[in-house]
Amino acid sequence: MKRLKSWRSVVLVILLIAVVFGGWYFASQSIRTAYPRAWADWRDKLQEAVTEYRNANNGSLPIIGSGAVIVDGEQQHIIDMCRLVESGLMPYPPESCISLSGMDNDNCDGGDSGNCSCHEKAHYIWTLDSEGAVHSACIGEKCERSDADGYQGVWP
Repeated sequence: MKRLKSWRSVVLVILLIAVVFGGWYFASQSIRTAYPRAWADWRDKLQEAVTEYRNANNGSLPIIGSGAVIVDGEQQHIIDMCRLVESGLMPYPPESCISLSGMDNDNCDGGDSGNCSCHEKAHYIWTLDSEGAVHSACIGEKCERSDADGYQGVWP
């Protein structure tokens, strides 16, 4: 009988180790894919809001004055998040919108109400190409690339 109890203990320990390892693996996989999904979800929401804005405003785009960013070798206009918020197309600017000092250089430098703000610890400037498609540029040391569109290894 003693041998049978010892065998059960070994199986129990092996199962416990497998559960802990499986939980760790699942959690790390979830975190690794959550940020790219968050980036893609915001891009889709922004594209929908920009399209609605364009349709309601005779084809004009919600862009910030002279602000521009180079993304994938193309000069792109910075999206005016405040204008989208003021138009009721977005509830607030995405938490990924970085706040930069100066004028016309981040997504929250536009609008009329002044009730729109970006985040100092964020990393992205959301842009529009000449066709009105939404892109982003990552700003900061943690970014994999700052000249390319898409999720760049950091969020928000």
